[in-house]
Amino acid sequence: MDALEKMKEAILQEAQLKADEVVEAATRDAEKILQEARAEAARKREEKLAEAGEKAQENVRRVSTLADLDARRQLLAAKEELIEEAFSCAKRRLASLEPEVYKHYLKQALFDAAGDTGGDVIMLERDRLTIGEEIVVEVNAELDKASRKGRVRLADTSGDFIGGFVLSSGKVEVNCTFDAILAREYEALLIDVAGILFS
Repeated sequence: MDALEKMKEAILQEAQLKADEVVEAATRDAEKILQEARAEAARKREEKLAEAGEKAQENVRRVSTLADLDARRQLLAAKEELIEEAFSCAKRRLASLEPEVYKHYLKQALFDAAGDTGGDVIMLERDRLTIGEEIVVEVNAELDKASRKGRVRLADTSGDFIGGFVLSSGKVEVNCTFDAILAREYEALLIDVAGILFS
């Protein structure tokens, strides 16, 4: 082999070594890049799974909350219905009180309401025509005995309510109707029910 051939062979060997080093380095880099890409993909997959898990838990919480609210709403509606039924029953019973019991209520409540000012007594048309004058006379007699200055008079008009009366004195009205009493109790009961449900 002559010197030129040896030099060519040396150059080729050197080139082959360099090529092998470049390929080896490229293979190492490619392997490193591939490992990093796999690690990044695994990390992103875990992130996505975690996000999906959180969203699923949030959806479960949301559905559970909505179901709980719906159940509470239904319970409240049922309790309100029961309260309505109880008050309807109370109205029917009050409207059909024994005459003596009803008269006693009217006299006592009118005596208490009259005080020292008195006023006009607005009653149901039925009560005004049947027992109105009797109640007014008896209450005025009781007011005299108790040395109270107030006097009551039967109003010319009648009211539209279940029973009881309204005592009107100037701009002041004392509402002793069964409707007003039931309305006050109804509001108190609704507050109690709401307190029980939402506490």
